Amino acid sequence: MSSRWRGEGGQHRGGRPYQEDSWALRPLADGSLLAIVADGMGGHSGGATASKLVVEAVVKMVERGSSLTDALQAANAAVREGGKGRPELEGMGSTVVAALVNEDEVQWVSVGDSPFYVVAGKTMERLNADHSMAPQIDALQARGMLTAEEAAAHPGRHTLREAVMGEPLSLIDQGSRRLDRHVRLLLCSDGVHSLGADDVAALAAQPVRKLIAAVLAAGVPHQDNVTIVKLERES
Repeated sequence: MSSRWRGEGGQHRGGRPYQEDSWALRPLADGSLLAIVADGMGGHSGGATASKLVVEAVVKMVERGSSLTDALQAANAAVREGGKGRPELEGMGSTVVAALVNEDEVQWVSVGDSPFYVVAGKTMERLNADHSMAPQIDALQARGMLTAEEAAAHPGRHTLREAVMGEPLSLIDQGSRRLDRHVRLLLCSDGVHSLGADDVAALAAQPVRKLIAAVLAAGVPHQDNVTIVKLERES
């Protein structure tokens, strides 16, 4: 028996003076549910503008029947066009993770480091690739070239190798997965990393506001913006 999906989302600016994340949830005519999180960069004006342009472009294209991949390219073009003639927006960009779920399958596309998780009970798995320098730095740790402390505190850890900035995209993660009956999906901005994976998994069944509250309660200095969108099946 098929089942429909529902979603909820929320965000907090954390310890930052402004919010650069954007998100959206859209039910589609075929019963699918579209979810998007975008984490902007480029300062107050640039980051907020870029993430908003990305989310709006993806929603518009998917609602018109386009694939997630085509919607991503449209979002990239929207950022390029949005910055023309506006020097204050120079260098703006955004990550994006977009997921389309219907019955027992999810499809996704992502650029950047915003994580996409599937949670089953107390187990959590990241589905999308991390386009920051963190995987390379962790590989150096695994080879004994850095200690765990050095890897965690590495100044380049959060540097992005790819982002939606209006330039040709060289790193795009896309995939699909068949889903078990009782899993939940979480699309997040990287501010969620203030919590460990076990803590996020343990709170995944709670309302999004409680998960965000736990992120803030972790007390990380200069907490980044945090946005979380949760998808789960209707009871």
